Amino acid sequence: MKDIVVIPAYQPDCKLIEITEELDRKGFFVLVVDDGSGEKYSDIFSNVRAEVVTMPKNSGKGAALKKAFSVIRDKYNDCECIITCDADGQHRIEDIVRVQSELHRDAGFVLTVRRRTGKIPFRSRIGNDLSKLVYTTLTGHYFSDNQSGLRGFRSEHLSWLTLPNGDKYDYEMNMLYYADKQSIPITTIPIDAIYIDGNSSSHFDPLLDTLRIYRCLFSSAWVSFVSAFLCELIVLFAWTFLGNDLFYITVPSAGIISAFFCVIINRFAVFKKVKYADGRRTIIFSILRFALYTLLCTIFYLLIPQFPLVLSFNSSVLLGVPIVYYIHSGLHYATYHDVNKE
Repeated sequence: MKDIVVIPAYQPDCKLIEITEELDRKGFFVLVVDDGSGEKYSDIFSNVRAEVVTMPKNSGKGAALKKAFSVIRDKYNDCECIITCDADGQHRIEDIVRVQSELHRDAGFVLTVRRRTGKIPFRSRIGNDLSKLVYTTLTGHYFSDNQSGLRGFRSEHLSWLTLPNGDKYDYEMNMLYYADKQSIPITTIPIDAIYIDGNSSSHFDPLLDTLRIYRCLFSSAWVSFVSAFLCELIVLFAWTFLGNDLFYITVPSAGIISAFFCVIINRFAVFKKVKYADGRRTIIFSILRFALYTLLCTIFYLLIPQFPLVLSFNSSVLLGVPIVYYIHSGLHYATYHDVNKE
């Protein structure tokens, strides 16, 4: 069976026909999902060089992708690799081939990251920057771009790709979160971003879809917020009964307890349907973060001995989050530049 390229499409133009023809010439089997585009676009879908699956109504990019994954799992179980790309020509055929090459080198999950060169639409730049900060804060895993639609997967991941919540653009972020929680190695490939006419063909709503992405991500990451609240309660309790003097014990203890709580609930509740394997990284990341928070609390204590522990701890968190984020960013770009030199 040939490798399959999945293209979700909603009210596409003739560019979709060109893309499918080029992919066919490269030897790919193409599966196009018509996401309820309507009769007006039937001529385009009837002329694509691909199998077309039609959704009864417009349900969103995530729903279209999950429909494609279900079809592949049920109908093309001899497929080895699946690649997803957009219908508007923003992904070069040669980059799709590069993703395929990485998958054939035994990469299980390939994520493309767009180089920030040239003129990038404002809404794309802001949305990407916010998602990087939020995602790194919640997972401890930094990607320079976590929203690119050009991705690749080995077929063994079909068993869980339909599980993440989200039917629109929020699905792609949640899919990445699920992969993270299973500690699936994610190979990143830098690609050039192509924004045609200022990305005017995109159906992405900067406000509504951004809110959906974060709502969906938070719905999967709710344990992180509960564990953070538990940590706050422990610090508040310790300060109420012990004061500031033992902060170097109470702050790390709060971090360790909340981290173990997070791991246990994720393992046996939130991610019980998949192979949760993120516990060790969660614990290590918590130890590193709370070592930083304790150091910052020490500085507060030395400068203002009577400053309430609860306030110094929360101030340390507010300072620590961007510090951790920029450390991850620096480590990533150091590796990124080394890779490009090879």
